[in-house]
Amino acid sequence: MLPNREGGREAPVFLQALEGGGALAKLDLKGEPIRSRLNDRLQRLPAPELLEPRLHLMGMFRYLADAANIRLCATGTRLPVVKEGDFIQLEKAYLGALPAGAAGEPLLVNLEGLIAQRPSAEPGRGPERTLVVERFVGVHPGKGCPPVMAASSGSSKSAVAPTPKPSLRGTLWRLQALQGEDGPKLIAPPGQPVELQLDAESGRVSGSGGCNRLIGGFQLSGELLSFSKLAGTKMACPPPVMDFERRYNTALGQVRRWSLDKQNLLLQNEQGRTLLLFKPAPSER
Repeated sequence: MLPNREGGREAPVFLQALEGGGALAKLDLKGEPIRSRLNDRLQRLPAPELLEPRLHLMGMFRYLADAANIRLCATGTRLPVVKEGDFIQLEKAYLGALPAGAAGEPLLVNLEGLIAQRPSAEPGRGPERTLVVERFVGVHPGKGCPPVMAASSGSSKSAVAPTPKPSLRGTLWRLQALQGEDGPKLIAPPGQPVELQLDAESGRVSGSGGCNRLIGGFQLSGELLSFSKLAGTKMACPPPVMDFERRYNTALGQVRRWSLDKQNLLLQNEQGRTLLLFKPAPSER
């Protein structure tokens, strides 16, 4: 069986090798065969096949002396453009948008295309990566690649790096909302910050419920998560805080699943209902 090690919304996938490795069959979350009439089998191909990604692309297109090429804004890569698909619409729009006397000047275009292996137009060269225009979208005279996209091709302007996704284990999570008892409305904690941390090396969990410190254990398997032997200190706090802490501890005892949605940690019951919502606690400077 080959489990996907990511949890949460990237649910684990279990596969079983069949036919001496010639095929893979999908298993359920318990590693058991799935009884279904759907085709869930992956068959080995007789020979490897190259991936030919279909993408929405933007780039600087030029057409001169019966040869066309494009420099992609996202990567700066220059590709020949083959005269297939919707190329004729791209050619007409490009030639119509060129200023007088500007033959061969690159213009910004956007399109849906396929990057595929095609024979080279130069004698003696083998197949090369080529753009096939599947759907021409538009031409934009007088414009260049957008700054954020151009940054990836060596521009002095730097693109903003995406925020890394936090890890379930090792992150100090701070509660943002708790499922209400009488409906789906989420309510915020009234006392001190409510925090939870699953140890990165062991099966221990620690944190606080807004009044008392909390310790216990957890069991984690893919998207499945549960807490056990939870215990806390015996401090007394105002009634609203104590009531919230009681409901928080009850919710922890009902957790059976987890998922990450961007920076949010969602703890859910067996039916997939979200009981608790956390975000990473701000780092202390």
